[in-house]
Amino acid sequence: MTSSRSSALQSTALFAGGALAGAGLYSLARSFTSSKQVADNVSKSDENSRQAVSFGVTPSGAKGEGPKEQELVPELSLSPLTESVTSSDGSHDLYDECGVMGIPYEARTRLPPVEEIATHMNLEETRPITTPDIVGDAKFDEPVLIDTLTAIEWMAYAQSGVIFSYESAASGGFGAYCEAKERSASQTQSSSPTGAKVYAMQARPGAGNAIAGFLAGEGTTLTPVKAQRPIVTVMTNAQGFSAMGPALASIREEDRHGLVVHVSSASQSTSEELLVTNDYAATLSTAGFLGDVGFEVVLSSTKNDAIECTQYAYSRQSTRPLIHIFDGAYTGSEVGRTLVPSQENYAKKTIAPFAYTGPSSPTTVLLLPNGSQALAARALLISLPGDLRGKIGVVSARTLSPWSASELAKVLPNSVSLVRVVEEAYSSAGGALYSKLLEASLCGELNASIQLQSIVLKPGEGLSAEEWHELLKAATSTSPISLQEIKAQHQSTQLMDLLSLSSAQLVTFVGSDKGVTAASAQTLANWLFDGNAKLDVRLSTRYDNYHVAGAVRADLVFSDRASDIPMPVLTRAGASHILVISDPTTILKGYAALDSVRDNGVVLLNAVNWTTDDVHETLYAIDKNLLAERKVSVYVIDAMSVANKLLGDASEIVGKGKRGDLQTPTAQDLAPSIVCAAVVNSVNASRKTNPHLRLSQYAPVEAHADKALASAAETHTMPVNTQDFGTASDDNEQHAKERISHLAYNSFTPNADEQQETGQAAVRASWAFAAWQLLFREAYALEDQALRPNLAEKTYNVSVSVNRRLTPLEYDRNLFHMELDTRGTGLKYEVGEALGVYGWNDDEEVTRFIKWSGYNPEEIVSAPSATHPGEFESRTVFQVLQQNLDIFGKPPKSFFEALGKVVASKDEERWLRFISAAEGASTFKKVSEDETVTFVDVLHMFPTARVSVAWLMENVELIKPRHYSIASAQVAVGDSIHLLIVTVDWQTPRGSMRFGQCTRYLSRLTPGSRVTVSIKPSVMKLPPLETQPIIMAGLGTGAAPFRAFLQARAYQRAQGKEVGPMYYYFGSRHQSAEYLYGEELEAYLSDGLLTHLGLAFSRDQTKKVYIQHKIKEDGRQLTAFLAPDLDHDSNQTEQIAAELDGEGRKGIFTLCGPVWPVPDIQEALVGAFMERGWTKEQAEKHIEDLKDEERYVLEVY
Repeated sequence: MTSSRSSALQSTALFAGGALAGAGLYSLARSFTSSKQVADNVSKSDENSRQAVSFGVTPSGAKGEGPKEQELVPELSLSPLTESVTSSDGSHDLYDECGVMGIPYEARTRLPPVEEIATHMNLEETRPITTPDIVGDAKFDEPVLIDTLTAIEWMAYAQSGVIFSYESAASGGFGAYCEAKERSASQTQSSSPTGAKVYAMQARPGAGNAIAGFLAGEGTTLTPVKAQRPIVTVMTNAQGFSAMGPALASIREEDRHGLVVHVSSASQSTSEELLVTNDYAATLSTAGFLGDVGFEVVLSSTKNDAIECTQYAYSRQSTRPLIHIFDGAYTGSEVGRTLVPSQENYAKKTIAPFAYTGPSSPTTVLLLPNGSQALAARALLISLPGDLRGKIGVVSARTLSPWSASELAKVLPNSVSLVRVVEEAYSSAGGALYSKLLEASLCGELNASIQLQSIVLKPGEGLSAEEWHELLKAATSTSPISLQEIKAQHQSTQLMDLLSLSSAQLVTFVGSDKGVTAASAQTLANWLFDGNAKLDVRLSTRYDNYHVAGAVRADLVFSDRASDIPMPVLTRAGASHILVISDPTTILKGYAALDSVRDNGVVLLNAVNWTTDDVHETLYAIDKNLLAERKVSVYVIDAMSVANKLLGDASEIVGKGKRGDLQTPTAQDLAPSIVCAAVVNSVNASRKTNPHLRLSQYAPVEAHADKALASAAETHTMPVNTQDFGTASDDNEQHAKERISHLAYNSFTPNADEQQETGQAAVRASWAFAAWQLLFREAYALEDQALRPNLAEKTYNVSVSVNRRLTPLEYDRNLFHMELDTRGTGLKYEVGEALGVYGWNDDEEVTRFIKWSGYNPEEIVSAPSATHPGEFESRTVFQVLQQNLDIFGKPPKSFFEALGKVVASKDEERWLRFISAAEGASTFKKVSEDETVTFVDVLHMFPTARVSVAWLMENVELIKPRHYSIASAQVAVGDSIHLLIVTVDWQTPRGSMRFGQCTRYLSRLTPGSRVTVSIKPSVMKLPPLETQPIIMAGLGTGAAPFRAFLQARAYQRAQGKEVGPMYYYFGSRHQSAEYLYGEELEAYLSDGLLTHLGLAFSRDQTKKVYIQHKIKEDGRQLTAFLAPDLDHDSNQTEQIAAELDGEGRKGIFTLCGPVWPVPDIQEALVGAFMERGWTKEQAEKHIEDLKDEERYVLEVY
């Protein structure tokens, strides 16, 4: 057995990576054979031995002499098999012994498919699945750990009568709380007397018209708002605010009393990085002209600032409309200790128009709009050298309108001789703030001796801490400032440690956005918040959707003293006291994440199946050198494995008690707490070398986790020996240096692309649960007519009436004609549309996979619906694998990566890690495109992965509909749909047969079988006028839509209408076998409906003939249809042109079939136009114009 196992794995290695990669993988394969646990799992019968020998492997203990391992090595080429692919069902006859890649595997013991849920009949405790989770109520006048957006929403929802929320998903969630409260109120059909009415709106030009109309009370049945509640609140972002500006300005003065507009300045830049920034240029320019027409404009920069401005908005005496602009990119999403005042505790707030920070006698002052830029400038004043620190101060403009130059003069020290205005603006001369200051100076409202200068930042342009430091230094002089020079100098800037200055410590979490990183950071923040009433806790989370398939960075700062130093300033490179990296294999290949840790810091690596040896093997030499230079303590933990072990122990305890009374958390639920416990344990373990770390003092594990979790985390937190890190070297230095240092902050949320491609998590149910849904339909909102409730589009259940093969039985291709009966379904379709068919996986293959996996096919799974969040559908495991999951489809690279996290074998885990990494791209391509392995094949290749059905639903794509052009016109065939299909099958280089999932399914259907289908619109349409000529080019099954065209035109002619010419070009291999619908075509030609029939059967003669050759022969006639204004030299074309006039002369060209002949066909048409006197450029441009007019239509695959 050892020999066979080694040979098969070596064969895989040589195939996968070529000789060089194969040599490396062979060492993994050899080490894999050291495990003897599979020796007794392969049959030792004579038959199985012969099969194994034919495949190139010999099970140990097989009768007869097999070749020795050394002798097998030269014969390991993966050439097509000739003896072992002849099973009756067309599948590999070693499927049950050796798997698709020649790796032996054995059937599994039965596994529970998914986590179990209680199904005991206690209806009082059972909540219908469709009931939404109730949104938590706001907590006023007590410390809570929330973000700034939520604090603003709590206050707005409590004080407003009506709220307009614009694009909450695009605003970092601003407005989501209010929208959720509205949904909760409407679904429970309850109305709170203090709750606002919330309207979810879209941000687009004219976005403010709804607000204007509502306030005016015009054109609706609504009573004007001023007759109801006094306050209308608007929540939007920079883009939405700019779009609604003109509409807000047009609101009559008497209608806009009590209007409050909260604006998150967050916006996504259009630069290459698509960074999330604050777009103050857009918000302040819009606010500027609204201020001129009577709006009050206030600006905030910190959390307390934002709460104060919000409190002012709802407690002021004035009823002027108010605009509150706050930092939505950073402060808005920052979570921290927050005290939100209730209405009863609102003081009559006033907002100081300006705030000064700096020395008492500066010569220069920077004037900035209050926001993220002003906050950074104020914080970094202290970083200036002592001789410069007394020369410059910062003034933050907290009120833009009403503008008061006299208030500004009050805060400016008398020593000031120069005011530099720093702001984002579209004009290089300056923005709204500089304009107001210049006006005040020219009007004599400021000291005449004060000089003014403008420093303009581009819209959305941010400055790093180092750049701000250089700008402040340069601003102390009177010389003009060049931002380009400042940006060039900042690389060498050394800043003081602002964290130490405020006695704060920083814990940084970096990892995949699909892992436990964000949850771990939130858990540790909760630990620190709950156990320390006076501790200042701040958490900032940023997402990068476009590198390493999605990553997240969460920075947690805690301190005994509250601080408003912006998080981007505190979290620069080399600042983190503790760095936690989850999924380091992926993260460290894309980011130089270890640059974040400071001297004498702690690094914790959280990775599936990692040991300390993996740290030495995976880290780049440059990373090891850095860790050694900074004397960093390194630790490793596998949080998911620890969580699974704890759950296993818990399930044994639950199994001995009363079932259904306990709800065991999932590994994903436990892992964040385990990571946090490991962080604290790492700090404790490194106390001798890192006595400055205080995390364990504020977040002791025993106070937040039970003894079992704490003990398990402590046991599995392993220190890494870094003694040789200082001398490490490798050949990847260049790649390591090219990694980016920080995550690009380009999203508020995780990357959703892959989540949309895969299924959703399932929970285990029972037959009783399914019965409840049928018995209590109203409670579970059961949809009686839903054929496939998990599908997003309208589906129909039709029956097969005809399934007829069109090609001879002895022919190697099966092209068949199918007719589906649609009576009673209400299904309607247009000519040229496509039919989406939801095929099922093969019953026998599904059964064999279930048997091998150890699942119970009759187990009930309650799976979430894709179309109705919160609703579930009950299906058996067999149904899920047969009808929902595309387990015989092609797996993406992410599947290999996910599987690598659950395999039990180190060798398999390393192989999967390799193939899912960038280095394994060629290997993945060969396995995916040459061998076309399926999800099932991959599971067989790595048999130590014991995955549940729940795991499959999270990582295997759903079966998508396969679309087929409809080969009939409904006006001609009535309640029927005709299809023309070819069975797709092929043989891999190893000799395994592969089948198209849906064509195989359809080819086996018999009359009376039911099929789930949907209709998909198509670009292939009849021209609007019956007299317009149609040129049709169909290859193989591409004939389908043109059969529908002919039927539709025949129907039109039968109605007495005049129809235009129809030219049809059809191509296939042999006329005797693939002249599809030939008799119908000949009849249409004889009847005169079909004007011309050009046939090209490529293999019926020595010289191959294709349809482009036929098109070229008829080029003159075809150009007359496509360009009817051409001069007509022949009698035939002149006669045709004479019969057509106006729009009816404009012919269309349509092609359906494979993509490969498209260039040749276009070349034939271009040549035909050139023969008519056009240049090549004119012909090509005309074809492009035809495409724009939808007169040159291609439907290719």
